[in-house]
Amino acid sequence: MPSPSALSRIPVVRILVPFILGIAVHKLWHCWWAPLLLILAAAVGYWRLSALSRTPQGSLRWRSWFILPLAICGFSLGWLAADIHCPPRLADSQRMGRSLTGRVSNLDYTDFSMRLIIDVLDLDLPRCKVLVSTRGCDYTMRAGDLVVWPAELHEVGNAGNPDEMDYAGYLLDSEGIRYQQHLADGQIVKAGHHPTLLTRLANIRRDLQLKVFNSRLSPATQRFVVALILGNSDMIDKGTRQEFSSAGVAHVLALSGLHVGFIALIIWWMLFPLDYLRLKKLRLVITLAAIALFAVFTGLSPSVLRATIMIGFVFASLIFHRRSVSLNALAMAALVILVFNPSAIYSVGFQLSFITVGAVLMFARVPQALESRYRIINYFTATVITSLVAMLATVALSAHYFHTISFMSVLANLLILPVLPFFMVLGGLFLLVTAAGMEWHVLDWMLDAIYRYIHWATTAVNSLPLSHVSGVWVSTTGVVLWFVLMVLVLLWLYRREYRYLLCAGIALIVLLGHSLWVDARTPRRGAVIFNAFTSTPILYYDHGTATVWIPDDEEPDSAAFVRYHAGFLARHSIDKLHFVNNGDTLRLDGALFKPPYAFVLGRRIMAVGSGRWKSMNPTSRLELDDLIVTKRFHGNVAKLQELYRFDRLIISGAAHDIGPLLHECDSLHITVHDLSAQGAIIY
Repeated sequence: MPSPSALSRIPVVRILVPFILGIAVHKLWHCWWAPLLLILAAAVGYWRLSALSRTPQGSLRWRSWFILPLAICGFSLGWLAADIHCPPRLADSQRMGRSLTGRVSNLDYTDFSMRLIIDVLDLDLPRCKVLVSTRGCDYTMRAGDLVVWPAELHEVGNAGNPDEMDYAGYLLDSEGIRYQQHLADGQIVKAGHHPTLLTRLANIRRDLQLKVFNSRLSPATQRFVVALILGNSDMIDKGTRQEFSSAGVAHVLALSGLHVGFIALIIWWMLFPLDYLRLKKLRLVITLAAIALFAVFTGLSPSVLRATIMIGFVFASLIFHRRSVSLNALAMAALVILVFNPSAIYSVGFQLSFITVGAVLMFARVPQALESRYRIINYFTATVITSLVAMLATVALSAHYFHTISFMSVLANLLILPVLPFFMVLGGLFLLVTAAGMEWHVLDWMLDAIYRYIHWATTAVNSLPLSHVSGVWVSTTGVVLWFVLMVLVLLWLYRREYRYLLCAGIALIVLLGHSLWVDARTPRRGAVIFNAFTSTPILYYDHGTATVWIPDDEEPDSAAFVRYHAGFLARHSIDKLHFVNNGDTLRLDGALFKPPYAFVLGRRIMAVGSGRWKSMNPTSRLELDDLIVTKRFHGNVAKLQELYRFDRLIISGAAHDIGPLLHECDSLHITVHDLSAQGAIIY
């Protein structure tokens, strides 16, 4: 009798893989009738195969063909689900020049503005979400509030900078948001309060968060408690986030299957007396209900949902005495999430979460082969191998998205993971004590001590030589080739056929060749005028060294610049960054910076903004290639033409009201490049 295939042991994969392909096809072709036709064709094919398989001979001959209509059906359902959940497009009359009513589903505060996600409730419009930012903060506003505002919705767009993050795609895919708007003070009016279950939970989390921030814990520990217990990692400062990312333990900062697993184990242990009462099934049900409530309370993030569904399938198999396959449960968790949120497939968290767990489950044979009779050695071996497999499985994706590779993540996990359950237990107890209006100083001291140890561990790992490499750039093709290599290694591990090892070697050579080809095609010298919302950075780079001039009379924020343009800096292997101070002169090979002038790669550039240009003598008309008007510019183009002879006028992406400038340039027949609309300029 033939041995069962891998697909027979993981049957959900037969639907999951074509379902994902259907979601991907929807990205290229938005259509609802094509998947319906394919479903009809799959039904006809299944009926025909059933007719041909009525005899034993026919069943033996056509049995393997039944997977084809099943795959077509899964592909069509993925395509259809993506089309159903795709945020609608609004006509100009629906999003301009009218008042809109909506419910605030989420809001965040900054120092001088608010960021609200609003569900539009107007009956003549399709259900959709919009992103609204405001000038100024209304601290009385809460999730669930009904609001009214004058609509001038614009489609979310990217800045147009080279190698930038796809911000529009991120909002569309992760939040379901296609349109955004910025409002001045008083333009958004609260019209009532009509909460839903999710907005009530959001308000409860916000109230608990305020109680945590008003406690005696250190600020760093407060943010860590909020991230691990309440699921809000946005409060983690960028420095701490970078330290954890460099150490390879960034997954600790955001709720994931790791934390859900700890919670499930803790609750399971607490309910051990039920076993003595022969109520083991009740113990399973209570544990599952507890983690399901935790998932709902923390906002139903994909990683928490994945772990909750996986644990649910495993517990259900125990309750009903059925055999459970972890990979099948993982595939079912992915399918359930994608049915209700198809765009989750594009989420970085979704990809990293499922790939990590899938790799650990598929390579589970490795630690089992190294088991010894000593439990502590088995624990150490399993932790090291699991961490190593997780690192190798996600190294390409981490380099692609975050441009950082950590080589010491195994050590960091060994130091941090053993104390994490204790921190979560104490953190949950701290929330209960704080919510009751009480204080327990010993609890505060213990939480601060554990966090200081975790912070020390990440700092110590990062201080080791070659602990991590920053500024790494990996293309999408490189990520695909890396996963092909991993799959071939996995096949060799299970089947021990050296043809797979040979193919893995070929894949590695192709991967290295592709990396060298991309590196050879990347220019080593060039210049860019970036589109930014607060300034107009001009960058000149030459073989790994870059010089940045920000002609807006502002103090340069080097950390923010590196964060916003990390992809470009990594792509061009730029590891040295210098900023030009206004008033200084800097001569380079191929560039000269003498604010407000610059001579870059043969291009004569000048930036005008703060009003000093008005005091110049009109008789000294300068020859320029590009003239940049920054956000501080107040004047007219005709006056600029009296002072300068320029080929092109560049309008800063940070400028607010550019309508008059564009109209004047059009009447004077001046070539204009609007950075906010046309994106960056690359020399």
